[in-house]
Amino acid sequence: MKKGFTLLEMTVALLIIGVLAAIALPYYLHSVESARITEVVVLWGRQKNFATGKHLTSSQAQRFTEQLQKANLKFFTGRVFCNGSEQDNPPCWEAEFTRRDGNGSLLYKLQTTQNFLRLGCIGLNESGTEFCQNQAENKTPTTLPNGEELYIIR
Repeated sequence: MKKGFTLLEMTVALLIIGVLAAIALPYYLHSVESARITEVVVLWGRQKNFATGKHLTSSQAQRFTEQLQKANLKFFTGRVFCNGSEQDNPPCWEAEFTRRDGNGSLLYKLQTTQNFLRLGCIGLNESGTEFCQNQAENKTPTTLPNGEELYIIR
């Protein structure tokens, strides 16, 4: 009798490994993407103390955007924008971080709300929306004036 594995045994082993990989891969990718958000959360935490409660001028917002670009975010591009009028109370300025993704499979952006106090996620495609829902503290989104659905994550 020869020692070794039969073709059937090898096929079953490969099938089991394939099923396990198919189950584990989405969890792994979700964990990696969650870790990438940390890059923005750290930057947002540093900047929110500066911006909260202040009425920025257009030139200050422009400098703020330049600082975000100089920060060399690895996975995001950032900008500061006014979501109303500069004379609004509370102030109109918010920051937006758009996910850089070469293959377009997972697209979302992170945006501050309530004058930098909260950080939310907006899905830009179906998988991005699903990712934002999974990250959200509350599964009910806030609808922004432009019609986008914002899920509060922090």
